[in-house]
Amino acid sequence: MVTEVAIFIALSGKEEELGQGIIQGLEFIRQHPECISANATRCVERPGRYMLTVVWSSLEAHTEDFRNGPLFTQWREAINGMFESNPEVFHYQAY
Repeated sequence: MVTEVAIFIALSGKEEELGQGIIQGLEFIRQHPECISANATRCVERPGRYMLTVVWSSLEAHTEDFRNGPLFTQWREAINGMFESNPEVFHYQAY
C-alpha cells in the first residue's frame, strides 16, 4: 500500500469553495477500485491550505491507473480554478 499526500493551497477568496470542491471530489477518488481510503483535512493555522491523503493499493494504481482515467478528470473538475498552481504530491509507504 502507498499513501498519497497532496497539499492544495486555495486561491485568495476561494478557501471555502475549494474545501467544498475537495469534499465533492473525494467521491470520484473513492470510486476507483484501487483506492483503499481517501480523506481531506484543513489546516488550522492556514485555512486556505488542505491536505488530501489517499491510500492506494500501489503507486501505479495512483500514478498510472487513476491519473490516466476518467475519474481523475472528474476529480479535478470539482476543484479546478480554486487552487494555486499544481499541488505538492508525494507518496509514502509504511516503514
